[in-house]
Amino acid sequence: FSILPDGTTLLIDAGEQDPTSPRVLSPRNTPRFPDYSRLGYQWQADYILAMLPEADVPVIDYALITHFHSDHYGGMYPGIPKSENGNYFLSGITGVGDIIPVKVIVDRGWYYPLDLKAYAKTNPERFSSLLNYWNFISHFQAQNELEYQAFDIGSDSQFRLMKDQGNFENFRIRNINANGVVWAGKEQTPDISLMPDSNTVRETGVIPGENSLSCGILMEYGPFRFYTGGDIQGKQPDFMNKPEWFDMESIVAPVVGEVDVTTANHHANRDAMTADYLAVLKPRVIIQEVWSSDHPGHEALLRMSSKNIWKEERDIFATNMLLPNKLVIGELINESYKSMDGHIVLRVMPDGNEYFVYILDHQDRERPVKSVFGPYKSKK
Repeated sequence: FSILPDGTTLLIDAGEQDPTSPRVLSPRNTPRFPDYSRLGYQWQADYILAMLPEADVPVIDYALITHFHSDHYGGMYPGIPKSENGNYFLSGITGVGDIIPVKVIVDRGWYYPLDLKAYAKTNPERFSSLLNYWNFISHFQAQNELEYQAFDIGSDSQFRLMKDQGNFENFRIRNINANGVVWAGKEQTPDISLMPDSNTVRETGVIPGENSLSCGILMEYGPFRFYTGGDIQGKQPDFMNKPEWFDMESIVAPVVGEVDVTTANHHANRDAMTADYLAVLKPRVIIQEVWSSDHPGHEALLRMSSKNIWKEERDIFATNMLLPNKLVIGELINESYKSMDGHIVLRVMPDGNEYFVYILDHQDRERPVKSVFGPYKSKK
């Protein structure tokens, strides 16, 4: 959840998985914080409401759904609550949006690799989360309370400051990637893609995975640069026989360039945060969103912590490192992370010259500050 320099708000993903699933209830998955008195979407909304600037009516100006996996936009499950406002169920973004109005919602669209709306109708049970998400959008569109947009690759105006753009001309959000297509880095230059076209997908039946289709954006505020890419992945020569299009990191990295802060792609799973990618971005701070015991993959953590890939200092922060990962990976976990538990708040100072990282206690409903790191100096 981002509060931009003029108070415009941007929510990037709001996920929720089946709380009745044996895996979700096992030590492999993070518990629900701060407690189980509310569902996931309710705690997310509670956090956002606590962080929102004071206003007569709380509102989320933009919501970006990076891709259609339940941990990023919400899943369906037995016993899921239904909205009292419309024909949709409450999970992830549909639950958050039921509590806090969303003005504009942006996602990767439904037209690639196939027409998802047509495809979903052939198997409504498999695509129940997508159908529910579209029902949510349709409900608020019908009341002229929400605008839907497909992610516009290369645009630096889709996510614009709504309240006071004139006083913050040194801030922008550039749309970098979506649907496996990457902005080329220059205007009027063909975008970059390794993806098969829709005809090839239909002929072969090989459908690119949602992770590779994630939306990614670059925020710039003066010299400060922050990239977040959803669940894009990379390909190592010695890891898995994957098709060419799997390796999104290799074509995203040169366009993004060096950054101050990045989120860990695919939660720092073993198929992401590759050496070539990290050698280009050279992040000073890495924020890792953890919900599973393979976040991070051991190989990914070795790469993120390696001074052989880039020599500069780096600080890594994780939202909730799980005990199984600590036991399996061992001491490297303790050596690599500045913080392993808590809400991570990145606070960029006016004009973007420096920034801080705050860690909030996620086990306390009031979310007090546990620790502060910084100031970090922006690179450029």
